[in-house]
Amino acid sequence: MSTHQLSKYLNDHLAGSVAALELLGHVISSPAAGFTAGFEQLRADIEEDQETLEGIIAATGEPESTGRKAAAWLAEKAGRLKLQLRGSEEEPLELLEAIETIHLGIVGKLGLWDALAQLSESTPGLAGVDFQSLAGRAAAQAAIVEQQRLAAAQRAFALV
Repeated sequence: MSTHQLSKYLNDHLAGSVAALELLGHVISSPAAGFTAGFEQLRADIEEDQETLEGIIAATGEPESTGRKAAAWLAEKAGRLKLQLRGSEEEPLELLEAIETIHLGIVGKLGLWDALAQLSESTPGLAGVDFQSLAGRAAAQAAIVEQQRLAAAQRAFALV
């Protein structure tokens, strides 16, 4: 297996976590976000997952990609700017799209943990990591965000 390819994969997910935390901070601070129960804990969990991923990258002997993390940060800012250009009357829709993006990222993280679990016995740096627990936590995170995503959809389309 190419450790270079694994390094790119891990760093792409690390960059995704940077963007997710930025977007989550925006959602938490949004005036319409009062209904997003559990998102402060979600942020803490994602930060912990990010630290776990950084540890995995270090254990594989590969460097973290500062460029990828910076690009993810910039991409999140550009995406948020696009949403904000619609105007304040669009905030419920902006919030829905932000929550959907966070949900997609968590589902991707679940896929990451599952993929790494498959590689863990044959890949240096992955052995001994409890990917099953990490995947279970990602699934729980996805369920919380999905519930809030549906509530945001109702608000965005004036169904509540």
